[in-house]
Amino acid sequence: MMCSGLAALELRLHREVPLTRHMGIRLDEYRDKELVIRADLAANLNIHGTAFGGSLFSVCAVACWGLLHLSFEQEGLEAHTVLGEASIRYLRPVREDLRVSCRMPEDGSFDVFLHRLQRGGKASIQLRATVGRQDEPAVEFRGEYAAQHTPG
Repeated sequence: MMCSGLAALELRLHREVPLTRHMGIRLDEYRDKELVIRADLAANLNIHGTAFGGSLFSVCAVACWGLLHLSFEQEGLEAHTVLGEASIRYLRPVREDLRVSCRMPEDGSFDVFLHRLQRGGKASIQLRATVGRQDEPAVEFRGEYAAQHTPG
């Protein structure tokens, strides 16, 4: 189910990052500090008929960025966010439409991140995303995101 925050963010992504539209990225669900996005396999194929590695990386990076954006929105915070460093593990070929999940860490690091962002204006956080089923992911992504508070 898509809430207005998801719909607005999806439109913004498609407008400001046109590649997301061409990849068929859709923001599917946001609840309990987790964002699920989807993309059609057909728009992201490689020469082997499986998902292209660059597409898998991109859709994971977008999922984590989107989760931060929606979380900031919930906190009433405005910030610019960029991906500073990332790694990815391709565990098995993806032969179905892409389902990517990114969940906020449960170790309290998001609260520390928010506090630093609100106090000092800058902070970073590590997020993880997976492609496929949570219990048997096809891809594992880890990204270090840097944010700068932009007071309105």
